[in-house]
Amino acid sequence: MDLYLRLQNRELQDIHEDFTDEVWLAFHQGEINNQDDFYNYLHEYIDNAVIYTSDCEEILDGNSEYHYEDHDLYGRPNNISQTAFACLYDYITDHIDTPTWEQMETVLNEANE
Repeated sequence: MDLYLRLQNRELQDIHEDFTDEVWLAFHQGEINNQDDFYNYLHEYIDNAVIYTSDCEEILDGNSEYHYEDHDLYGRPNNISQTAFACLYDYITDHIDTPTWEQMETVLNEANE
């Protein structure tokens, strides 16, 4: 995946910014307490982002190779929702500014000291 193509997609950027804000909010509200909670939140967030075909099309703008290539985790997509899920998952998890469970765990440890 060419990063420059993904960076040109404003929809991906907006979703990433929203995810970053919302995952920290969920963490501070006690909805995310461990690594499983974090990844469940991530997957649910992406699931909700790819419900509508029009949203999927915007996510895939400039990233059409996701229609044809096998994804490392999810294999070959069967529909546009699965295709957009894989694209968005890669974008969020590969982005340098995406919060990680390790960062959240550090915050928890500092609060307990």
